[in-house]
Amino acid sequence: MCGIAGYLTFDGTPVDQGVVAAMARSLAHRGPDGESVTLFPQLGLAHRRLTIIDLATGDQPMANEDGQVQVIFNGEIYNFRELRSDLERAGHRFHSQSDTEVIVHAWEQWGAACVEHLRGMFAFALVDWRRQLLFLARDPLGIKPLYYLSTPRRFAFASELRALRCLPGAAFDIDLAAIDQYLFLKYIPAPRTAYQQVLKLPPGHRLTVPFSGETGPPQQYWRLALQPQSGRSADDWVEELDSVVRESVRAHLVADVPVGAFLSGGIDSSLVVGTMAELVDRPVATFTIGFEESDYDESGPAAFVAGQVGSEHHREVVRPQAMAILPELVDHYGEPFGDSSALPTFYVSRLAQQHVKVALSGDGGDELFSGYDSHRRWLRWLGFADVARPAWFWPLRRLAGALLPGLHPPRRRDLTGWLRMVTVMRPQMRRALWRPEHRWASEEPLEIFEREFARGRTGSAVDLARHMDITTYLPFDILTKVDVASMIHSLEVRTPLADVRVAEFAARVPEELLIARRDGDELEGKVLVKRALARRYPRSFVDRPKRGFAVPVRRWLSSNGALLPEVEARLLGPKSALLEYFEPTVLRQLLVREIDTPLWLLLFLEEWLRQNRCAPTH
Repeated sequence: MCGIAGYLTFDGTPVDQGVVAAMARSLAHRGPDGESVTLFPQLGLAHRRLTIIDLATGDQPMANEDGQVQVIFNGEIYNFRELRSDLERAGHRFHSQSDTEVIVHAWEQWGAACVEHLRGMFAFALVDWRRQLLFLARDPLGIKPLYYLSTPRRFAFASELRALRCLPGAAFDIDLAAIDQYLFLKYIPAPRTAYQQVLKLPPGHRLTVPFSGETGPPQQYWRLALQPQSGRSADDWVEELDSVVRESVRAHLVADVPVGAFLSGGIDSSLVVGTMAELVDRPVATFTIGFEESDYDESGPAAFVAGQVGSEHHREVVRPQAMAILPELVDHYGEPFGDSSALPTFYVSRLAQQHVKVALSGDGGDELFSGYDSHRRWLRWLGFADVARPAWFWPLRRLAGALLPGLHPPRRRDLTGWLRMVTVMRPQMRRALWRPEHRWASEEPLEIFEREFARGRTGSAVDLARHMDITTYLPFDILTKVDVASMIHSLEVRTPLADVRVAEFAARVPEELLIARRDGDELEGKVLVKRALARRYPRSFVDRPKRGFAVPVRRWLSSNGALLPEVEARLLGPKSALLEYFEPTVLRQLLVREIDTPLWLLLFLEEWLRQNRCAPTH
């Protein structure tokens, strides 16, 4: 795990060593074990290293035999040993044991298609001096971030937005349409960022930047195709899930430093920890965050799992410090990010880093295996409460709806319906919130949602919900949250469920093993994963109601139902940065509601605006 940054000039301007060094320093938390600043006439590369694999000879940039190909890399390649064997048979010579060097020789062997051979979490920048180009790529599911800024004079990239702010003369104008998307979703989906001039490289994409400056758009190299299969027993599916998860956890355990695990007490982390305990010959180090508020505290179930697997368990009770760490969170996320579960992720990462350098998490299971309540709400909204009926049931239902006017047919699947399930602030509220001169910002379409909904709607309603979360919520919220909150503490977090091979297995799982009827009209999610988990833990534990990684933000920031004076002054007082853009009366109405999410959403935005006094333009 590392931090990368750099920039390429197109007009012959020499690279400034001080700028590249400043970019490297801004990423020190991502790689406290080493720094490199490498300069060429028109290219500068910055790298910060967190040593996980090949502690002795893994420094970067990593080059091929003649130095004509060099790479800086953030992440891990889990199949690097198999790829190395293939490449050695093809005549390539290696001088290290690092997974990074595999990327260099894979480029020599396959060119831009090299990324299609890599299994892991990664963002890298590779320079090929013969071809006179810079090549960037991001892993298929979007675990590792990569931002870039392209102008006629230069191209710059970095693991975090804060590194790009080191560039002298670069413009960083607020993109108000992106801020409106943030109010809608709690995050800004790729390729947009909060700045008009900066973009995110989307998951599963690569980008070629010729030294001439004729940069084209990013190209997608990987897409998950959901194609459920039938004709197998549930037991067969459980066996295959066990095998796939076991193989993925084994791959994610490869490291030359201690590895632990986050343990929330939920389905996914319990599956990962249980599998991990079966694969290692020592007690697993597990880490849990608890709250004094019992209705938010999941540390009890986590302790139960720890006892079941015999882990070396560490628990920390988190007390109200949201306002104290807010500036640090905003600085590192670099743009508005309103998921309040970043707070417990920050704390559990800090706890884990005191004991290990790497931790496994259960992220990805809900998206791949239909664990979210939004998926079940989506089916109910469509009128599919009878999900998992035989195939002949649906034609009869449609016929009955046509013959009996009182029996309403299911609603038509459209994007507006899906957005009702997953958004924070409805369009009417957002439009009313903006001042009149900025109201145009709420009128722009959510292009990535429109595109992905069109691609996913040919499948079942269940698969459409999965497709939408896999392509939007997972990379732009969940994986972004974990990457930033963990790297603040120089901790590498790996996600064995958010893995290409696990995803490709999940793509084949039939609908009835994702969501099924239970107890009359009640719908149960993540059916297959629960069946697998029931082999390790009691059914009473497996069947507990799902609870997200939520925090009692409103309780922490209010007293007797009213916002604390310092919080109210910050958001609604005369110095509030929000009032430059929002209607005060509408803002007050929104904040007095008994809802946690808009409060944290607006607190984060206000702090970001304070830290980034930029001029918005239309």
